[in-house]
Amino acid sequence: MKQAPGSRTAPPLLLAGGVIADGEELFLSDGGLLIREGKIAAVGPSGQVRAQARRLAGCETLELKGRLVLPGLLNPHHHLYSSLAVGLAPREPAGTFLQLLESHWWRLDSALDEESIAASALVGVVESVKNGVTMIFDHHASMGCVRGSLRLVEGAFRQAGIKGLLCFEASGRGGQERIEEHFAENLDFWKGRKEGDTVKAAFGLHAGLTLSDRSLARAAELKPEAMPIHVHCGEDEADLRAALQLGYQGPVHRLRAFGLLSRDSLLAHALHLSEQDYRLIEELKPIVVSAPESNANNRVGRMDRSRIRRYLLGTDGMTGDLLLTLRSQLLLGEGRHESLPGLGEAFFAYKREVQQRFFPDTGSLKPGFRADLVVLDYVPRTPIHPGNLLAHLIFGAGRGPAHLTMADGLILYREGRIAFLDEEELNQRAAEAAAKLKERYDA
Repeated sequence: MKQAPGSRTAPPLLLAGGVIADGEELFLSDGGLLIREGKIAAVGPSGQVRAQARRLAGCETLELKGRLVLPGLLNPHHHLYSSLAVGLAPREPAGTFLQLLESHWWRLDSALDEESIAASALVGVVESVKNGVTMIFDHHASMGCVRGSLRLVEGAFRQAGIKGLLCFEASGRGGQERIEEHFAENLDFWKGRKEGDTVKAAFGLHAGLTLSDRSLARAAELKPEAMPIHVHCGEDEADLRAALQLGYQGPVHRLRAFGLLSRDSLLAHALHLSEQDYRLIEELKPIVVSAPESNANNRVGRMDRSRIRRYLLGTDGMTGDLLLTLRSQLLLGEGRHESLPGLGEAFFAYKREVQQRFFPDTGSLKPGFRADLVVLDYVPRTPIHPGNLLAHLIFGAGRGPAHLTMADGLILYREGRIAFLDEEELNQRAAEAAAKLKERYDA
């Protein structure tokens, strides 16, 4: 199927002969999807959908040859700004998580400029698209280049055609004047959104250990009621200690005390929490995002899934590959004793529910929904059915890029080739930006 870069229309398209599943109600061992005007027009057995497609003038057909088709994947907690950080390392080993932040991540986000922000975002989006991701909730930080930075990140989403929820990581480590600039960047981006926009805004907050009570009160004063927060919460024990030392019963309780916690709040990590924190999560049901690979990398622990049963899987900047993250959640959790139904809910049902809070016509392969989907480069060789779909994803499918990624009916990636840019040119631009970024990082 030919598609010009930047094009936002496409002729009718039939995807036929695949295993089509949504992890909930839909499972077709030999299914077809008919796509028209950016949406799912029909889904059903291949023969039935082929008959419908034959009645449409100009309808093209892609034979899936038994490959597995899923709704497009969601990464609910990413840091695209870290895409050019591979190979960077602090001069001295970090003994604690806070030392790692100070010696590495805060040096990186202070060294980012407009060129490296744009390049990082585009590199990270491309990697994500290759792995079937069609929606990213990104938590951005660039302390040396704040104003207009979210527009730069947005540019990558617009160019690719994927959906996003973007925010700037407000942090008090630069003083009150600087955090006011962070708040303003979040608010300006929020004010620029339109009804039905495919790139939306959240109010970003760094971990509570870098935010004073004055800063949280100011955030609560400025933030529109409908604007959700996206915050690192209880990632390290230091975050819990900081909240307790200030007289709160934990980091979640502290957010609640300032009126910042709601059902649409995104709480990343949620590892080091108090009993009161767990009660508030149970009561208010904010969106908790687990990032197993990042937690293991930073040696900060793992989320207590006996206390938090509804959660999403995010990557925290480690990768754009959600299937790899799904496998890591199993292997870094309870292994063979893991609750596969719990993992399945995180990867399918709850993911769909959260997507539809922010983008109501996404997350499903049913007729009328946006045609956001991934065709995995995986043909099941052993029997596959709804009961073992998750096992196929964990132990079979997660071995390399997707076969095809589509958003709004447009093919973004197919058989190793990105449709919306020249990847060789991007790699060259990114390498130049990364070299200059390293110089600033090492200075």
